[in-house]
Amino acid sequence: MNSTISTGVTKRAAVNEGFSAWWWLAMPIAVAVLLAVVETLSPALYETYINSEQGVLEGSHVVIPLAGLVIALRILALRATRAQPLLFGWVALGAVACFYIAGEEASWGQHFLDWSTPDRWQEINDQQETNLHNVSSWLDQKPRLLLELGVIVGGIVVPIAALLRPALRQGHLAVILPPLLCLPVAVLAEVSRLSERLADLTQSEPLLYARASEVQELFFYLFILFYLIVLNQRLTRPAPD
Repeated sequence: MNSTISTGVTKRAAVNEGFSAWWWLAMPIAVAVLLAVVETLSPALYETYINSEQGVLEGSHVVIPLAGLVIALRILALRATRAQPLLFGWVALGAVACFYIAGEEASWGQHFLDWSTPDRWQEINDQQETNLHNVSSWLDQKPRLLLELGVIVGGIVVPIAALLRPALRQGHLAVILPPLLCLPVAVLAEVSRLSERLADLTQSEPLLYARASEVQELFFYLFILFYLIVLNQRLTRPAPD
């Protein structure tokens, strides 16, 4: 990786990449609290407008990855990205992931255009939709597990390790290391699913969030979006003096 870029990353990491805490800290926490409050005070409203197939959560699962895809494509077009094969491949992987997530979450347009699923596809798709993730766990649970591990390692382990050992942000891979500002959404992703997992272990009802996996996915996708926003800034803005 370019040494000048790596040096700039080291300087910016100490100030959370120069971004305001309002959007990377306050906003995700406010969203988590708001979802919990609405579900507690009005379960019917939550189920109808937030948690349904046409609700806010499902919509965010399409819009956020699409925003990430736009940013990833912008990064791929940069001269600095094209000059570094490893960086280009890494961002290209992110672009493909965003495209796949958005397409699958929208059943490739079926959720919006409401077309009928072909009979043959209904036979192999668990929910009779035109997507791939309901066909096999290898296209659903396995990629989701990899994504969750990536969020845990990249969003929690790496930022904390870099706080304890700042030298981690001085190496050749510094430009692609997730920033500290991704920590809140990564933590919220795991916390939001905790109640459901405890309920599964105790054979009881979750205390928080019906279909908590949908809330968790919201924070997964915000993690990807925040990461790409920061990566774009690292490659396009000069480092502070």
